[in-house]
Amino acid sequence: MGNEINVLIVVDVEGALASGDLNSNVYLIDTNKFFGSYNEGQEELVTTCSDGQIIVWSVASINPGDDVEITDFTGQMIDQKICVPSQSTIVTGATVWSGRVESQGSIAKYQYSCVLSFDGKAMTFDPFLNVTN
Repeated sequence: MGNEINVLIVVDVEGALASGDLNSNVYLIDTNKFFGSYNEGQEELVTTCSDGQIIVWSVASINPGDDVEITDFTGQMIDQKICVPSQSTIVTGATVWSGRVESQGSIAKYQYSCVLSFDGKAMTFDPFLNVTN
């Protein structure tokens, strides 16, 4: 496994606004390929990672005319300081959130909430990090 794992969050903004719910309108994939992540293409992606790796989250709307952004992360992953993402701008000008996995040897699955903002509304969904050796 490389040192960096990219997680792409794809959002059906119009579907989420119409239903008032992100869970059936958000799809996640990561760059782990066959290294153990599962539930790709769903809202509860389980990203397999190990201590010291960097996780980079980015978000895009299915409809290129809709704006969506990550505004916060909360939950078990943050509370236990397993990974505490912060916002940054990459060379392309895109905004991403990234954090280093700092489990200090703990091996477990940690749930987190990702807060997305679009059209003046904030909505959350709850994927996982699966920290392994």
